[in-house]
Amino acid sequence: MRLDGVTKPRFILNFHGLGDTVRKLPASEMDCWLDSMVFEKILDDVRGRKDVQITFDDANESDFAIALPLLKARNLSAHFFVVSKRIGQKSFLSLEQLRSLHAEHMVIGNHGMCHRNWRLLGEAELHEELVEAKDALEQMIGVPVVEAACPYGAYDRRVLRKLWHLGYKAVYTSDGGPTFMDSWLRARNTVRRSHNPERTRRSMNEIPSGGRRLWRELKLLIKRWR
Repeated sequence: MRLDGVTKPRFILNFHGLGDTVRKLPASEMDCWLDSMVFEKILDDVRGRKDVQITFDDANESDFAIALPLLKARNLSAHFFVVSKRIGQKSFLSLEQLRSLHAEHMVIGNHGMCHRNWRLLGEAELHEELVEAKDALEQMIGVPVVEAACPYGAYDRRVLRKLWHLGYKAVYTSDGGPTFMDSWLRARNTVRRSHNPERTRRSMNEIPSGGRRLWRELKLLIKRWR
């Protein structure tokens, strides 16, 4: 990762569900659901900042019902990483809603077929997550899907190699910290219910240096080559 000032870093904020939950969630996922007013405040903070990008995971219906109108009202866009098998299921995006996101110039990316940890899958299951899910999304929206986000932020050398050979133009993780938009592997900062607004603001401005920078680079290197 380059932090030498040659390329300006960008901060990617990642969201999941917004508003009231409509299905029973485990505690870990519950912490990823935000009050819509909190989301609005974050959008107001990032409005006009070209160094901040917004992404969504999981294909929750709130992507369309809540996030889309709030983004449009501020002339903002986002990347939505979709679990393809969830399309049309209760509390998730319908096919029409997914197509509406695309029609509103939101980027649609692959988040797998069934939201499984890609590191733990055999070859047939991984093919389903990376190839068949991508093909299904392309048929739904009628354009190539060239970005992917790793469920649970989990990846290793085998997964990255397959994503590269399949021609994905960008792969998003949950590693936190800054990233560069000319990088193929892009770290994101997951915004959680348990975070206070100040922590979210910090995540949009903190660039590690010195020992912290070296330690972060080492951890990311280990993840990529394990």
